[in-house]
Amino acid sequence: MLANSLARVLVFVLGCFSVLAAQAANLERAEALRVLTRAATAAETVNYSGNYILQYGDSVTNFQITHLIENGISTERRILLDGETKEYIRIGDKVMMYPPPGNGFVIDRRYTSKLFPNHLPSDLSGLLSSYGLSKIGRDRVAGREALVYQLEPLDAYRYPQRFWVDEESGLILKWLMMGMRHEVVQRFNFAQIQVGGGIDRKLLKPTHAVRAVPVVEGEAIDLASDPHWQIKPSIPGFKLIKQSTRTLPHKHREVLHHLYSDGAVTLSVFIEPMNSSLPLGLAHQGPIHLYARQVGGNLVSCLGEVPAATVEGFSNAYAPR
Repeated sequence: MLANSLARVLVFVLGCFSVLAAQAANLERAEALRVLTRAATAAETVNYSGNYILQYGDSVTNFQITHLIENGISTERRILLDGETKEYIRIGDKVMMYPPPGNGFVIDRRYTSKLFPNHLPSDLSGLLSSYGLSKIGRDRVAGREALVYQLEPLDAYRYPQRFWVDEESGLILKWLMMGMRHEVVQRFNFAQIQVGGGIDRKLLKPTHAVRAVPVVEGEAIDLASDPHWQIKPSIPGFKLIKQSTRTLPHKHREVLHHLYSDGAVTLSVFIEPMNSSLPLGLAHQGPIHLYARQVGGNLVSCLGEVPAATVEGFSNAYAPR
């Protein structure tokens, strides 16, 4: 009896996936751009409030978010509901946090609002240079009807991304990052959400003494301007969005950090003095790949949730001048 019941459940589950697969359809570029533009616009122009979940590996974290448009200005408040109390408030480009981060912490203005559900980059056309968009089917998230789409890589240098768009408002309700076997690596999704009018403005009021965080103007970074390194990336679609010198955890020396993004995923290149105890070559844990090589007296390593060929290509792109 139990075996028969399990068999029926399995048939039902497989049937659901079969329906989704049968409905998958690649969108023309103009239609793909329309879908992405609607979702990106909704994240900034729609009023909503609810709870969402971030799952990464075995870690699950719950957040509360309220987003309202007041006098044409986007205002949002996020609260971490698990563990240590944390609050994030954004009014336009102004950001306040509790507890306040340490000295020297600044936020790039280009990314002050790029948090779930505002997952999509500003350069949607550039995103479609690296990914195609497929319509997978229909589903329900947090009790709301949603259309399911997937960003399909156009090459072997990145993984698919799948997301659920609220049919009524265009707001992204769920986002999955996948790995090399299409396993779910990271998941954002609303567990409960109210969209539209009737949202209490009191939900925007901080419960702790938040403090302003410096926000700086992000500028395009010219790879040719680095005085010490000649950088010629061979992987298309990624742009250098941040460079900094930092001290990594458990390391007592400064490391040069370059952060790249293709609009859907980021990867990091680290340059530090060579240490003979550090392993060279390729390593991975789940979807995360690391490739390290010795360049003169330095160790150049690339880390990211991307295929092995991507981190190897970026590590090999660095040569001393």
